[in-house]
Amino acid sequence: MAGDKRYKKLMGNTAIIGLGQLGSKVLVYLLVRLYTEVMSQAEYSIATNITETATLLIPLLSLGIGEAVFRFAMDRSYNKKDVFSGGFVTAAMGALLLIAVIPILCAIPYMQGREWLVVVYALSSILHTICSQFIRAEGKFKLYAVQGILNTALVITFNIIFLIPLQMSFIGYVLSVAVADFFATVFMVIVGKLWRHFDLKAVQKSTIMDMLKYSIPMIPANIFWWITNVSDRFMVTWMCGDAVNGLYSASYKIPTLMMTISGIFVTAWRNSAVDERESKDSAAFYEKVFGAFTSVVFLMAGAIIAFAKVITVIMFAPEYHEAWMNIPVLTLAMVFFNLVSFLGSLYVAEKKSMYSFLTSMAGAVVNVVLNLLLIPIIGAMGAALATFASYVVAFALRAWTAKKLKPFPMHMGRHLLSSLLVTAQAVVILLSSSIPGWIIVEGALLIAVVALNCKPLLQMAMLILGGRRKRSASSVEEQKPQE
Repeated sequence: MAGDKRYKKLMGNTAIIGLGQLGSKVLVYLLVRLYTEVMSQAEYSIATNITETATLLIPLLSLGIGEAVFRFAMDRSYNKKDVFSGGFVTAAMGALLLIAVIPILCAIPYMQGREWLVVVYALSSILHTICSQFIRAEGKFKLYAVQGILNTALVITFNIIFLIPLQMSFIGYVLSVAVADFFATVFMVIVGKLWRHFDLKAVQKSTIMDMLKYSIPMIPANIFWWITNVSDRFMVTWMCGDAVNGLYSASYKIPTLMMTISGIFVTAWRNSAVDERESKDSAAFYEKVFGAFTSVVFLMAGAIIAFAKVITVIMFAPEYHEAWMNIPVLTLAMVFFNLVSFLGSLYVAEKKSMYSFLTSMAGAVVNVVLNLLLIPIIGAMGAALATFASYVVAFALRAWTAKKLKPFPMHMGRHLLSSLLVTAQAVVILLSSSIPGWIIVEGALLIAVVALNCKPLLQMAMLILGGRRKRSASSVEEQKPQE
């Protein structure tokens, strides 16, 4: 029965977060059509470059303290008020680095006159992350979900206002996210009564040092992930121009839908991974959850690749329709990104942030080297292939280290076959113009992916629902003597 409760708790938390974020996140993806209608390819490239630059600076300015707030707030040996207050003090100290960063930003050609957008975006994101990670560590998933709905609603509202009547182009695109983060943070502070956890007198130097020992290795790790996730767009801009990068950035939006959906589960999973790290049958728990998670990931990938052309026509303005060609390979990359994210939860549970640093560094090195080699030859497709290869390497390393931290069966044979099937899907659709009846072949491959990945999902469903049947039967047995 204990096992059933763990699966139900995980699914329940996932459902709460999903209700709060999935619908709203989908609405944001629908705004891609608005972005591609009101911004030129060059303007869209500038907007994404600004936000990605801010994303790079966030772990530096915050000293990576957001992840530490989550992990240490869940640790009963630390005082939550100490952790929350220490997180804010550390972030405030890191924010002083802005004094040194602003002149550097001004020296970057596409940042001149726009550096203030990076600063506003980064600071609002840091504050939002600390508060949201803390309420998640407290188990306040409903509040976490509601603030997610509010945040997305505000992004959509400000996007429409800034981009259409005010015609603020990329400035409105960036500001809409920053302003939404700020108001969502205010909402969490008020509703979650977070001021009760803030007390400068409660800050202990030893706690901050412990948190920094955990978070500091996450700084280069996050930078390396930024390199893996984002450097290709800067390098495409540098080697191919803003117009090509605009198409490439737009094509990224479709595969990252997988990241959004799976991210909802990984958010809930990290709490369970920490809670169950010392349980006797944690290996079996990890095995079942990992099996179901990977099945969902491969099913999503198969569907996105099969319908890449259709999705592009629906979501993008006509001048962006060529972007579909990057989607299949980027989808393959997102498959392994999701597997990497799941295994990264083991590092969080065991406080092994150094492993995150080493594996992310390996992925970043592969990404940069292949970008330099492939982009000059095959353009944006080279960047997509480099991203795919880097995540495959990172996954292989994390699978290896996972055996040391938490040995559990990963069923690599099924994952390898699933990977080959979705890769075949990508090849077929990319060569569709020269393959007669390619739609039939694509459909057959998709059916094979579905057939191969049904069993783990059915097993998870039985684990969740089986407990209910058992409880119902036991309740009947308990009632018989009374009758």
